[in-house]
Amino acid sequence: MPPSSFPPERLPAIRLLVLGLTLGLLVLVLGPAAASASAAPAAGTPAPQADKAAPAPPADEAAPASAGDEAAPAGKTIVFGIPGLTFDDIDPARTPNLYALFADGAAANLNVRTIGSATCPGSGWLSLGSGARAEAGPPTDPDEEGNTATCPSLSAPSTTPEAVDKAQAKADDADWTTGDTAATSDEDLAVSSADGATTATIDDFESIKEPNVDSGYSVDYGMLARLVRDQGQSCVAAEGPGAAYAVADENGLVRNYTDDAAATDCRLDIVDLGSIGSSTWLYDPIPDYSYTVPTVFDREARVAEADQRLGDRLEQVRSSATEGDADPTIIVAGLGDSSGLPQLRAFIASGPGYGPADISTASTRTPGLVQLTDLAPGILDRSGIDSPSGISFDLTPTEDEPQQRLDDLVSASQKATSIYQHLSTFSLILDITFYVLFLLCGVLLSRTLLGRRGGATTAPAVHRVLAWVSLAVATVPMGAFMAGLFPWARLPHPGLGLAVSVAGSAVILFCLSLIPPWGRTWRGRVAALALLSFLILAFDLITGSHLQGNSLLGYNPIVGGRYYGLGNQGAAIFIVSLFIFLGLAISWLRRRGHHRLVFVLPLALGLFAVFVSGNPSWGAKFGGTIATLAGLLVLLALVSRIRLSFVRLVLIGLVSLAVLLGIAFLDWLREPGARSHFGNFFDQIVSGEALQVIGRKLGANLHIIQINPALAIVTPLAVIAILFFLRYLLHFPTVSTGTRLGRLTTRWRGRLPQVFDDRDIHFGFLAAATGLGVGLVLTDSGIAVPSTGAMVLLPYLLALSAEHDHDKVGPVHDRDNRPDEGADRPHERGGRSHKSQAADRSRPRSGRTILMVSYTPVTSAEDTSAEDAPVVPPEDGTDRP
Repeated sequence: MPPSSFPPERLPAIRLLVLGLTLGLLVLVLGPAAASASAAPAAGTPAPQADKAAPAPPADEAAPASAGDEAAPAGKTIVFGIPGLTFDDIDPARTPNLYALFADGAAANLNVRTIGSATCPGSGWLSLGSGARAEAGPPTDPDEEGNTATCPSLSAPSTTPEAVDKAQAKADDADWTTGDTAATSDEDLAVSSADGATTATIDDFESIKEPNVDSGYSVDYGMLARLVRDQGQSCVAAEGPGAAYAVADENGLVRNYTDDAAATDCRLDIVDLGSIGSSTWLYDPIPDYSYTVPTVFDREARVAEADQRLGDRLEQVRSSATEGDADPTIIVAGLGDSSGLPQLRAFIASGPGYGPADISTASTRTPGLVQLTDLAPGILDRSGIDSPSGISFDLTPTEDEPQQRLDDLVSASQKATSIYQHLSTFSLILDITFYVLFLLCGVLLSRTLLGRRGGATTAPAVHRVLAWVSLAVATVPMGAFMAGLFPWARLPHPGLGLAVSVAGSAVILFCLSLIPPWGRTWRGRVAALALLSFLILAFDLITGSHLQGNSLLGYNPIVGGRYYGLGNQGAAIFIVSLFIFLGLAISWLRRRGHHRLVFVLPLALGLFAVFVSGNPSWGAKFGGTIATLAGLLVLLALVSRIRLSFVRLVLIGLVSLAVLLGIAFLDWLREPGARSHFGNFFDQIVSGEALQVIGRKLGANLHIIQINPALAIVTPLAVIAILFFLRYLLHFPTVSTGTRLGRLTTRWRGRLPQVFDDRDIHFGFLAAATGLGVGLVLTDSGIAVPSTGAMVLLPYLLALSAEHDHDKVGPVHDRDNRPDEGADRPHERGGRSHKSQAADRSRPRSGRTILMVSYTPVTSAEDTSAEDAPVVPPEDGTDRP
């Protein structure tokens, strides 16, 4: 028996528990400590948060400055909403007012995602006022005459006394029910109305709120206006129907509604300048108002009209200003999409404290990128008012020319749009490639197809070709990440540039895996590719996860599910690459007598991987960290000759979960604006929202299956591949051959990849399978984890199996229909004694296909050392021993 094939010994389970707790304590102490080192001491200066980590800026770059570091501006703040506006619409000649604000102020691309894939104007306005993802109803009525639009119509606020009194009575009834009798009295409404403004109400506001009832998000309607009012910061004036949506409270009451917000004495004005969109997207509910949509849609003309309206309002502000008045802060935001294709929109802030800079927030950690739900907290922070999330605007000053800044933002937006448009095509290509490899692997495992005349000579040749193809396929997922290193979005045809960048990156990885000395053996090639993939992902996470964002297998800023850290598909490749490399490296170390390194290497590299994935400032991946830690504990237990049992597997799961909850608790102790994804999740547990969030995540998994059935099919295929290829059937007690199940299991016994005769490699695959399984259960949209992992795991397996393509094939001895000699001894591994296993190795087996266990005489451990070495090639420099 080869030295790597020793049977595990039964050691006390306490060793496994102590090992897991030791690893957990190290991560628990080091992870949040490193994160808190970059955290701000106050909510006004938050540290990088949520799902991604921002590294400290280089010494020669200016560090982002929080807007909250400066005193609140004395002048008023005016927010102009133009749903549909992008930076590509801004031009010095066509839109002089927008360009002037951009040239003198700070800017960022704006993610406007709410609940649906695309955001209608009403949903954008609701989200602005509540600081949360909200969708505005009611759904469009297809029977409404002349209405072919996708978005629901906006309801014009009513200022009639009857409508206001009716809404007030309804609000009073709700207040009595909840015990809040001081919320909205008639006196309050009268006092809160500023000069030139009045109280209005939005009819049927319940139907507008209805889509948010079961959305999984908590919406605090009118939060922005209420906090400004409660803090004694004057009032919030609303001009236009969209602005009324933003200011309205949960009963639809709109304080300080006006036709001229600049004429009021409110400190914060919100103005609706109309939306940019075609008649198939918008509907005109208010004749002769800003939402009038012409029959023939001319985008440039619509943008020019919005710019002219902006110029008129700015002129009113200047003309109404008196000597000694502080300069106002002007904010322009594209609060929604202009068609069914979602895109990043424009966000500009100009005035006191806003010089030329890129804006970011703690939720994105990406200069030049903010999300819609950050606007209300950021505006409050600028006014010196605390918000529930503690988010503020962080500014990264720049000395670039305005046109260069504009081109950079347009390029970033175009990059996100191209990724969004080509994501389905790329996923479909990967899915089809996996199906083909899966079927070809089944052919190689089939004695019926390749076991006929000529099979003994045909199968090795077929398998060698398949191995090269598999190695090339294994580079494609990482090529999708590395494509971000190339400026393909600036090319005339971004889609073509993206494809060339992915292919070029894959070719680079493929060539690097072939460099001698490791490139002389299949194990060396796979080990090199796996290690390279792992190190690239780890380095990217440490330096700010730039390759994860805007990647075909990462996260897209248009979708807005995650903006930094380790994504689901990246986590799958991270886990598979780590454990496949460790399995190969442990095998190489063991055969060369480095017994201490056999345990030290996986412990050190695995701990590093857990730290990178779990650090809130780097990977910030909750489920991925548990999956990595669980896979590591399984690998260490197997390498340490600890036989795994159900109880010990449960211990591994509990230890992993306890460690991550500990990290989440420490992260939760920080200020709200400085928390990462871990701390936010723990806060949801404390507030009782965890079940709601979990339900939303399950819904996301179901949605993935609906929009990409091919990806959902990959998951069960991956399970099948794992069950067969990892020899799980050999660990089950033999089933009586008289049953249908018995005939099935007996037929497959021993017909599995010979590479798994090396138990260390087998352990690596088991650890990877464990990590993918845990990731499926605990990760957001976790169905993508095993599906993506299988697309790398299977090619690695096929490539490794080519190590044995030169083995001599013995004559056929059909053992499939014979009962297993060890059937009555289920306590022994695979139901067979070591003697019978050794006897089987001494006589020829069926070996018509190389993926099956074939006849290879083994006389000593030395005879197999060169063959099984994963990295160092044999002395003669060939693939064969």
